[in-house]
Amino acid sequence: MSPIRTITALATALLAATALVATSFAQQAPRRTITHVSGGVYRATNNFHGTVFLVTSDGIVLADPLTTDFAIWLRNELDARFDVPVRYVIYSHHHWDHATGGNIFSDTARFIGHANMLDHLAMPPPATTLSEVVGQYAPIAALDLDGNDIVDRDEANAGDVESVRFTAFDANEDGLLSGAEIMRGPVSQVRPPDITFTDQLDITLGGKRVHMQWVGEMNHSLDSSLITFPDDDVMFVVDYVTFGRLPYREMDYELGFFDQWMTKISEAEELSKNFSHVATGHGPMGTWENVVEWREYFEKLEAAVATGIAEGKSLEELQQTIRLDEYREWVGYDWLHENVLGMYHFLTD
Repeated sequence: MSPIRTITALATALLAATALVATSFAQQAPRRTITHVSGGVYRATNNFHGTVFLVTSDGIVLADPLTTDFAIWLRNELDARFDVPVRYVIYSHHHWDHATGGNIFSDTARFIGHANMLDHLAMPPPATTLSEVVGQYAPIAALDLDGNDIVDRDEANAGDVESVRFTAFDANEDGLLSGAEIMRGPVSQVRPPDITFTDQLDITLGGKRVHMQWVGEMNHSLDSSLITFPDDDVMFVVDYVTFGRLPYREMDYELGFFDQWMTKISEAEELSKNFSHVATGHGPMGTWENVVEWREYFEKLEAAVATGIAEGKSLEELQQTIRLDEYREWVGYDWLHENVLGMYHFLTD
């Protein structure tokens, strides 16, 4: 099994946030907005997720389409407001809560993502069993109560797997989830890129430039791209940098690339100083100073956990005593004990 597919199986903790959000808003109308950022760049939000798009005289460059329902809504809004088609859909990475819905623009758009995205979207061998599913999606594989090595809709419903995520796993649309489908992840509605790159790529549309660069090996995924709009003073970074909230739960500790993650955060921080506006996939708009705040949170968490370990404290004691009260107003502060868990694994595994 390839390292990329193994990481897909492990997935990431931020993906789990989507299930939480979907459940919370299942009975509520979604909160959707479009706001102008700078020049031809706009930001669009769907509840707790955000994307950006560039409007030019020759068409639109859209970053992550987020979800199918959102993409349908957004296309109608773009048609009404700007009357030019989406010419490119550019992916920050393959995760379903950011990359689903691209097919809505397939009649006019080309799709661009890092080359590793194709590996992330590839189906594991059909013979993959539920027992081989580890990491993020292991709890879904464990819903097989009758032991037939398949998770059906009734078992998924009993396990509170919402319908939209079940469908995202169900690649062959047979109403059953195999080990291969679960290991691959909920990406069946993610349209693969038809243009890929390995290091960096520049797009020009209507005289405006868009730059995509591979983030490299880091904790969140192996296909993450940082996107900038140099003519409009905007930078777009997704998931491995977030503003005004704690990292989701265990912080992807299964992947183990904490040092690489911090290196990429620092690189994003330096790059962000060249832009007046920084948009993220979650949280409000910000600036380079917010990237600094994000980095400092990790540094303080790491220091607190490392000190506790040196003092001989158990994981339970660390979770009970580490408070980081200066972040109490951030969204997700109640995840702190799980952030401590993730950092403990980073430092001890």
